[in-house]
Amino acid sequence: MKISIEYCTQWGYLNKALSLRESIERQFGTKPNLIKGTGGVFEVTLNNSLIFSKKELGRFPNENEVENILNDYEWIT
Repeated sequence: MKISIEYCTQWGYLNKALSLRESIERQFGTKPNLIKGTGGVFEVTLNNSLIFSKKELGRFPNENEVENILNDYEWIT
């Protein structure tokens, strides 16, 4: 499972990205790659497929939202 979190450096989303990375690492035993971005992005990809986009939804993920998506993926595969 290859996970990446792209976060906006201009708007200071690093702490949100670090918090999500820690939660994913704790729950799934894999450490997501953090990618610096701009323009208000907060995007999460799984195996190069976008699974969460702040740009598309206009919000940050709800608590455990990304983790639940990842859990569903693990269950299916």
